[in-house]
Amino acid sequence: MKNAGFAFALPLLSCLAIAQQASSAQSPCDEKPISQLQTDRCADCEYKEADAHLNKVYSKAMQYMTKDLTPARSKGNEEQMKYEETAIESLKAAERAWLSYRNIQCKAAAQQYEGGSMAPMIYAQCLTQITEHRTAEIKSIYQEGDRKLD
Repeated sequence: MKNAGFAFALPLLSCLAIAQQASSAQSPCDEKPISQLQTDRCADCEYKEADAHLNKVYSKAMQYMTKDLTPARSKGNEEQMKYEETAIESLKAAERAWLSYRNIQCKAAAQQYEGGSMAPMIYAQCLTQITEHRTAEIKSIYQEGDRKLD
């Protein structure tokens, strides 16, 4: 679990590395004039940031759910344990299905630009949009009271 924080930071670090390679003072999204390559890099950077945020929110939701399971186990409450375990497995299954959907949907979105210089940008923008939507979904379902997911 200690390595989880590093795993979430890694996409942002690579985004920063791309920004530094492109220009020491600016991110790929700030460069002018904007070339297609710079636009592709910017879209990729934005996706990596959205993905890191989703991973943080998902992880936090899983932490809360796992924490809810602990008292049920210590009390030997089989019904509550089954409820909590089912909730955890359901979120995991939903996330796997969502990942498959995201990949297929964004490939379809970029397909119309296949072979063109805009295809990587369209793909990354799609990934960003769908990832941001998924983050909002998880927050709307699992964030409550003092259980903040950000």
